[in-house]
Amino acid sequence: MAENQDLEAKIESLAAKMLRSGEHELPDMDAARRAARRMLEESEARTFDPAVTDHESDDVIRRSSGETAATGETGGTRWVSDGE
Repeated sequence: MAENQDLEAKIESLAAKMLRSGEHELPDMDAARRAARRMLEESEARTFDPAVTDHESDDVIRRSSGETAATGETGGTRWVSDGE
């Protein structure tokens, strides 16, 4: 029960901060609460992902210094799409 109250307090605080900042295009406090809840849930999910804390985990994506996330291999061409 205390965990739920803590989470709700964090959501309220983050939502108010997001709404005040104006950086996020949020129309009202309800939208800010939904966005804050999503951000906190995603953050918590990353916290429990072993690849985040255990760099020896098989789930960790390893790349050499010559590789990029865009190509996934060394020396490739980077393709950029505008969504069409």
